[in-house]
Amino acid sequence: MSRQIALSATCLLLLIQLEPAVAHRANMALGVEEITSAINGKVCATAGGAHFTFDNDGRFSYDGLWQSSGNFTLGDSAVVVTFDSGLQRTFEISKRDGALYMEQTRVVCTAKQ
Repeated sequence: MSRQIALSATCLLLLIQLEPAVAHRANMALGVEEITSAINGKVCATAGGAHFTFDNDGRFSYDGLWQSSGNFTLGDSAVVVTFDSGLQRTFEISKRDGALYMEQTRVVCTAKQ
């Protein structure tokens, strides 16, 4: 009986460890065409109030805890931002449960006014 309990506990621990990997697979990677449609020419906002602007001419700006700008290029599953300072950063773009995410942050993108 105690061996069955130990085996059950071990199986439960293994399942708990696998849960994040299974949840991560639910992310849907986006191709360059889908990313272009989702963010190009749009302002993407986070729930915390930060705004990422992706202009049609390849310019990028961020207005949140600080302000910065630069250029961006789109690729499969990512947007690559080169800030005016020269720093380059790649942000993974995915969809989860129908919502758009930049890295781990949910964003809502609307047409630029």
